[in-house]
Amino acid sequence: MKCDLTKPVCLRCAKSGANCDYNAQLIRWSTRAPVRAAPGLQQVVPGLGNNGLEWSEKRALDYFHCRVWPLLQTSEEICPPPLPVALEHRVVLLAACVLSESHRILQNGTDRGSTFNVRRLECLAAIKSEIDHCCTEARGLPGSLLVLLFAVVLLHLHDGFLEPNGADASTASHRQGVTAILAQMGGFVSVLRSGPEPMQMLLAEFASADLTTAMLQGTAPSYAPDIWQAVDEGAVWWGRDPLGRGSLATVLREMSAMAFYHESIARGVVELSMDEIRNFEVAFAWENMPRSPQTVVDGEASPQDKVYDTADAVHAIALIRSFQCAALIFLYRAVCGLPTHHHLVQTSVQSCLTCISEISKPSKALHCILFPLFVAGAHALSSQQRAEVVDLLDFIRDKMRFASIKAMADCVNAVWAQQPTEMTWTAMFSHLGGQVLIL
Repeated sequence: MKCDLTKPVCLRCAKSGANCDYNAQLIRWSTRAPVRAAPGLQQVVPGLGNNGLEWSEKRALDYFHCRVWPLLQTSEEICPPPLPVALEHRVVLLAACVLSESHRILQNGTDRGSTFNVRRLECLAAIKSEIDHCCTEARGLPGSLLVLLFAVVLLHLHDGFLEPNGADASTASHRQGVTAILAQMGGFVSVLRSGPEPMQMLLAEFASADLTTAMLQGTAPSYAPDIWQAVDEGAVWWGRDPLGRGSLATVLREMSAMAFYHESIARGVVELSMDEIRNFEVAFAWENMPRSPQTVVDGEASPQDKVYDTADAVHAIALIRSFQCAALIFLYRAVCGLPTHHHLVQTSVQSCLTCISEISKPSKALHCILFPLFVAGAHALSSQQRAEVVDLLDFIRDKMRFASIKAMADCVNAVWAQQPTEMTWTAMFSHLGGQVLIL
């Protein structure tokens, strides 16, 4: 309440020169310390000043920085957003605005109006203009292509995460666009190693979504398994283990190799080999992950043990293990063709859900266990397992407000309503829309 309610004159209002009328809706002067909020654009980009942005654009860019960008990663050491690029290049600004305004609509539960559609069309027109500009420069200047890459990757994530079921969703087309731009710039690894930190994080997210989409559809990923070593050297979307006991990139590399192997079997290039199956089992085996040491110093846990017990360390390993278990489910179901109720499949399903349960709410790590949760959830047979999956999906959806999570829940419910024990891997995930991205 603004007034301190002193009569006949409110001292705070008198000091500020305000006319105190003791309104019925009182506003008290706060003596508490202000809540620490994410810095605004002026703090993130010094000297921003009057740069010609409209008020709605500044508002959208601030929302992108404070609300949308943090949802794309789990690490507490947040990779900086590409605000300088957006402020310098309008095509990137428009892509960020599309992401922001779309998420705000999902956050508020309102309908998309004509304003959003105009913004999206303006963004697409700007991308076409940027492509025309690059095409007039022989192979295109690296700087121009990098700007174009930022815009198209952002639109790819927008369509896949925020609006996958919309009539205008073009996730697959944007993926082809990103792939073409990367090829023009010298390849995925070249751009990854030379690009700024925000681009490294976006490419890590792009390659991860490309891999999970390929696995769900039973096809080969767009990039070879060896890219994951380069990905691990730069900024990533997942939280790293503070003790360096393992990396999710190592698991993703083996998942990529397995997806290529599965696609080769489907094309008849190679035959199913039990030796290869055992090699993948070893790569994804639960017992291969290091355990916390049990050393005790003077009756107390050593400093190293205490690091193992921190939330970041526990959540990082739980994230890695959940992806390992999801990979084993793919191995047994898609590659080996085992039925859903097979004990190897169900053991991996339970292990995956157990790993996920080790990530305590409301950790940001939960934002990026959607692929393991989706795979395990679709194969869950017991009512208890399904209740856990539904509860966690509802929680994550409430936190993230991504439309892709609803599409994921709809797919799981459709599988449960049928006979999942008799469904093939491909049939099980055919219920998911072709434009949806799951991480």
